[in-house]
Amino acid sequence: MKQRIPRRRRSGTAGGRKGRSGTEAKSSRPEPRVLTTMRLRQSLRRDLEATAARNRRSVADVAQELLEEALRMRQCPGIYFADEPSGRTAKIGGTGLGVWEVVRDFSKDQDADRIRAAFPQLSQAQITAARMYYARHRDEVQAKIAANDALTPETIEKQYPGLVRFTR
Repeated sequence: MKQRIPRRRRSGTAGGRKGRSGTEAKSSRPEPRVLTTMRLRQSLRRDLEATAARNRRSVADVAQELLEEALRMRQCPGIYFADEPSGRTAKIGGTGLGVWEVVRDFSKDQDADRIRAAFPQLSQAQITAARMYYARHRDEVQAKIAANDALTPETIEKQYPGLVRFTR
């Protein structure tokens, strides 16, 4: 017989905070978390604690982010994750290209031949990895595309006065 664990309400936003990776649940309400106990090697726990301290995050948040990324990399071979100013980003193995950069102009039709023409340096396997990741995580990739589209010289000038100089 399964033992039922009572749900505890969390105060504040710690339980539903969106991680830096943007890999939180797709709906506007955060996905409920479940209590999970794991036995880790001491060295792994120390590494998690060091990473959490360096990023000013909890060990649980760091572990969750790493587990999510590892599962995504298994589901979509040829994809890895890297830190960017906007947070963790899915990238195509062997390149510095983010998935969002490759599918940005092709997200409507997903025509592999058009992607190949635009990015001749990518192999068929790399294009397939990008398309597979986009198919599984469409909302996340579309959010990256939208965030990039929002960066116009006018918005940057408004946010960082003097950084952009118009030369019309």
